[in-house]
Amino acid sequence: MMRSMLKALSLTVAVGTALLMSGGPSHSQTSPELTKKVLQMERDREQEFENYFGEDLASVSKTADETAAELERLSAETGTRSALLYVIPRKSHLHLVLIPPSGTPIVKDFYEVTDPELFAVSRRFHKGILRMDTTQSQSAGQQLYDWIIKPYEQELADAEIDLLLFCLGDGVKDLALPALFNNGSYLIESYAMARIPAFNLIETTYKPFKSGQLLAMGASQFQDPSIPTLPGTAQEIAALSQSLGSAGQSTWGVTRLENRAFTQKRINQNLSKKPYTTLHVSTHAQFQPGQVEESYIQLWDQKLKLNALNAIDWDQSKADLIVLSACQTALGDTDAANGFAGLALKAGVPSAIGTLWSVNDQSTTELMTSFYGALPDSRTKAQALQTAQITAIRQPSSSTSSAAPYYWAGFSLISTPW
Repeated sequence: MMRSMLKALSLTVAVGTALLMSGGPSHSQTSPELTKKVLQMERDREQEFENYFGEDLASVSKTADETAAELERLSAETGTRSALLYVIPRKSHLHLVLIPPSGTPIVKDFYEVTDPELFAVSRRFHKGILRMDTTQSQSAGQQLYDWIIKPYEQELADAEIDLLLFCLGDGVKDLALPALFNNGSYLIESYAMARIPAFNLIETTYKPFKSGQLLAMGASQFQDPSIPTLPGTAQEIAALSQSLGSAGQSTWGVTRLENRAFTQKRINQNLSKKPYTTLHVSTHAQFQPGQVEESYIQLWDQKLKLNALNAIDWDQSKADLIVLSACQTALGDTDAANGFAGLALKAGVPSAIGTLWSVNDQSTTELMTSFYGALPDSRTKAQALQTAQITAIRQPSSSTSSAAPYYWAGFSLISTPW
């Protein structure tokens, strides 16, 4: 569909442009009707994850005005300007809601963007990325940008937004957001970003990230010889240990659990010994169609199923971040997308980084090394990942000599971006 044919049927309940500037918070209040609708949208997202995981997760109570106030507070505390964007396919149309800091919701409905058309473009977008067909991925990425981001370009600019939280509905939860494309540049070059299950389901207390102890674990081979090897795991863990333990990164301490030591028992033993800032996992992590137990993280000797993820006491370490650098997600499948997007939620850790598809080992090592190097000096985790992804675009990996989105767009920050 030509972009010029899009005609938004828009309900804009927002403060004026001037009041959306960072220096002038709005005192407007969201109407009771719109407050109710936004709350219901949050409850719907919560219900999707509760149905998938089969458990009660939280109580949705924050109103749109309370969400906007929290975004304003977090913007002040972090020195970044954060906004929340809901992208909800509704069969007959695309439903978008932007909540800026200290603003009221800006709602836009596009009745020319039906689910079949949206999902077809999303499939073409992902196929282009995975086949490294840049022409196809950029063309589809431009269309997705025009549907999702372009309607709010002016509001985002006026509010000086540099960090976007995406709350995505079924059908687009696995969208490779960093690679949305606009006139020669990727979305990640303009905004740091995170995908969240629902605003009511994430941690909103800001603690400046401090480098500390990292538990790096994974396996390049497994007890069951039929499981494909991951030769890049040893290289990745060794590179992280070397780079983070160097003089320039001496504030990091690295503990390694590899191959036979990468078991549920040994992980829990290590988590009980001392606090870790970050947990880094390099192994097969599959987010599959079907029930939650179909998805898993492969340990040395067993599959740790997603519904049993709390068999490992992740939060005992008080870690702020868990990284799974070798995930494989069944793109386009609702159940797989729920598992991926709910990773941090289920692990009980404020933030997670995962990959939508497995990536060339060397480029993953370089992107992860760049991310950890940027973390201590970044205002948010989202900014550190953005820095690493922009580096991958502008200074491609020595192993690939390519800035193709395949190598960097699958990395996603999940839940708390701060």
